[in-house]
Amino acid sequence: MKKRRKASDKKVTYILFMSAIVLLLGSAVGSTRAALTYYSENYRAEIRVSQIGVTLLENEELVSSRDYVDDKWVEKTYNEGSKEARGILRQNLVPEGEKLALNKEYQEKLSVKNSGTIDEYVRVRIYKYWTNEQGRKETTLSPELIKLNLVNTDKWIARQSSSKECTELYYKGILPSGKTTALFADGLCIDGKLAEYAEVKEDPKTHIITTTYKYDGVEFHVDVEVDAVQTHNAQDAIMSAWGVNAAEMGIL
Repeated sequence: MKKRRKASDKKVTYILFMSAIVLLLGSAVGSTRAALTYYSENYRAEIRVSQIGVTLLENEELVSSRDYVDDKWVEKTYNEGSKEARGILRQNLVPEGEKLALNKEYQEKLSVKNSGTIDEYVRVRIYKYWTNEQGRKETTLSPELIKLNLVNTDKWIARQSSSKECTELYYKGILPSGKTTALFADGLCIDGKLAEYAEVKEDPKTHIITTTYKYDGVEFHVDVEVDAVQTHNAQDAIMSAWGVNAAEMGIL
């Protein structure tokens, strides 16, 4: 969108889109791998996988869940989300009647509940990125401008993945059945530096100055994936599922 001359003419359009994804063992979505696929039938027989489950909570409310019940996955969303255990986070992030303000932190309390009947280890993957009006990723805007305030760092171990878009969080210790983790995030803010992403051009003939704001009409995305690993033979199971040494990282 193009604006002329005066900064006071600037009009910003912000479109919010945040999604929550809950994944568990057995999922074929993305690069998440199921720990059980790496083991023999003898090992499988020792695991009560039919009792594993996980749920993502936002501000103490259920968002989406995935549980293995009666030999099949049961996926649920608790708001107006799409299919495949995808729920929409913070549909009411900005209070009614207000516009999204840069540098303002909005409440976004996120945690994970063990909705299965066996204890488990939990990992969260957070993806932050931008898309343009065509729905394609906007690579000119940094994911770091989307600030999800991570908390309880003594209970969640953070690890930056190879992608700048993704941060991994590992919950320290076992999450018992029916229990909920400490919060891993409590607020969301869009960095004011976003306003610096603009291109100014002057027409050599008319001398009209045109300013194009790269953020006009873009959407910011925060996707949250949650997956779990059973506690049986946890060191090897976590290595196979997540590719990390649980003992060295302090997960166990």
